[in-house]
Amino acid sequence: MPLTQRQPSPLPRPLTGEASSTQIDTTLRTSSPAYQSPSTPTTPAHSKHRTPVPYLKLLPLLVQRCAEGLTYAIVFPYINQMILDMGVEEKSVGVWSAIAESAMMGTEAISAPFYGPLADKYGRRPVLISLMSMWGVFGVAFGFCKSVWSTIILRGALGLLAGCGVISRTMVGELCDKSNRIQGFAVFSPAITVGMTLAPVLGGFLADPSGRILPTSWRLFADYPYLLPSLVTGLAAIASGVLAIILLPETLQRSKTATTLHRDSEKSSNNGLKGLLKYEPFQNVLLLYGMNNAVMFSWEAIYPLFGFTSKNLGGLGLSTQALGLVLGFSAGLSIFMTIFVFPLLHGSLSESTCLRLCLISYPAAIIFFPILWAMSYPHSGDDLPISVWIVMSIQMIIRRIGDFATTQLDTLVLDSIPGPEHLASANAITFSIAAVGRASGPFVISYFFSLSTRFASPFSPGRHLVWIIFVLICIPSLYFANRLLNESNTDNPTKVEGREEERYELISHNHHEQQVRGSSSIEVQGEDAVRYRVV
Repeated sequence: MPLTQRQPSPLPRPLTGEASSTQIDTTLRTSSPAYQSPSTPTTPAHSKHRTPVPYLKLLPLLVQRCAEGLTYAIVFPYINQMILDMGVEEKSVGVWSAIAESAMMGTEAISAPFYGPLADKYGRRPVLISLMSMWGVFGVAFGFCKSVWSTIILRGALGLLAGCGVISRTMVGELCDKSNRIQGFAVFSPAITVGMTLAPVLGGFLADPSGRILPTSWRLFADYPYLLPSLVTGLAAIASGVLAIILLPETLQRSKTATTLHRDSEKSSNNGLKGLLKYEPFQNVLLLYGMNNAVMFSWEAIYPLFGFTSKNLGGLGLSTQALGLVLGFSAGLSIFMTIFVFPLLHGSLSESTCLRLCLISYPAAIIFFPILWAMSYPHSGDDLPISVWIVMSIQMIIRRIGDFATTQLDTLVLDSIPGPEHLASANAITFSIAAVGRASGPFVISYFFSLSTRFASPFSPGRHLVWIIFVLICIPSLYFANRLLNESNTDNPTKVEGREEERYELISHNHHEQQVRGSSSIEVQGEDAVRYRVV
C-alpha cells in the first residue's frame, strides 16, 4: 500500500517526559510495519542489539582509502627535489610544487559530484572497481614524469578519479546499519591517515633508489628516480581493486527505491541536492568543513617545503630521507593521539570547547616555525641539536590537537543532514568542498612561502611574512566555528521549528512513494521524525 502523508501535514510536536517515551516505544512495538530508513532497514536506532560490523566486506574499501592517502602524501618528501631536478630554480620550487599538489584536489572538487549519479545508474561496485584500476595506472605513470607540466597533468588526472572516495564512503554507509554505522566509520575514516603515515616514510626511502637500495645497473630506476614510490601507490590501488572483485558486494540493490527517489528529488528545485544546499545547518557545517581542510592541508604542504628549503632561504635544509622520517613520525603521532588522546580530551570537555581548542591549536603551532628556523640556522644539514628536535616535537603535538577538529566535523556533517537518504549527496558535496580547501590552502601558503624567500636578508621581517599569512588563514575557521556553536546554543523555538519544517519537507519528499504493508499508523520521534498514515 502507498505510504502517504496526513493532510494537513504539521510536524509532530516534541514529546517530553516518561509518558512520551512510553508512547513512542508502544507505537513502534504495536505498529505492523516499523519505520525504517531506506539505506538502513535492518535495525532500529534504539535497539540494544548491535549488528556485527562486516569487516571482510569493508576490507577493499579500507585498502582503497589507505591507497588514497598513500597516493596523496607519498610525494611530499621528494616533490620539491623532483621539481628542482626538472630545472626550476629553488626560489620558484614552492610555487610549482604547490600547483602540482593542488592540481589533484582541484580536479577532485570538480569531478566528485558527478560520481553519485553515475554509481546510481551503473552500480557502486563496477564504477568503484573501474576507478581503482585507472587510479593504479595513473599512479604508476606519475613516476615517468620528466617535466613540470607532466607532473601537474598526471596529478590532475588522479584527482579526476575522486569517485573512489565518494563511492567508498557511501558503500560503508550502505553495508552498515544504524546499530553499527559508527563502528564502521570508526574503522574506515582513519584508513586514509594510515596511508598518509606510511607515505612520507616510503616516499623518502624509495625516492632515487639507484646506488642506494638498488644496483646502479638497473637503469630504469636511474633514469626515473621517482618511479619506485609511484609503483607502490599504483600497486596499492590495483590491490584494492582485486580485493573489491573478490570480497565487495553490490550495495545499490539494498537501496534501489531510495536511489530512484533520490534521482527524482534532484530534479526538484526545492528538494534533493538543491534543497540540501539550502538547509541552513548543513550550510554552516559545510563552510567550516571547507575552511578546516584548507588549514589542515596547508600544514601538509608547508611542512615538507619548510623542511626541504635551505636555511638561507628560511627552511631547515633537511635531506629527503630525514624529512621522510620526520613526516612519518608526525603522521604516526596523529594516529596515536587520535586513538588515545582525543577520546580523553573529548570526554573531559564540552563539544564546543573541544572544537574551539582544536582550531586554536593551529595558529599556536604556527608560532614555532620561525623559532625552529632561528634555532637551526647556525647548524648544517641534518645535524641539529636535541633542543631543535624537542621544539619540533612540541609543535607536532600542538598541531595534531588541531587535527582532532576533523573528527568532530565528520560527526557534525552526519548530524546536520535532514535524513539518511541524503547521505550520498552530502558525501559528494562535502568531498568537493574539502577538495576546494585542500587545493586552495596549500597553493596560497606555498606561494607566500616562495615569495618570502625573495627577501635578501634571512633576518628581515619579510622573510617571515608567510607565517603571518598562515595565521590569517586560520581565522575564518574560528569565525565559522563560533557562529555555528553560538547559533546552536541560542536558537529560539521559532527558528528550530522552521528548520524542522525544512527537514520534514526534505525527508517526506524522498519517502512519499515508499511501499509498506499493514494498516496501522506509524509515529516516529527522533532523527528521522516524520508522521505517516497507511491507506
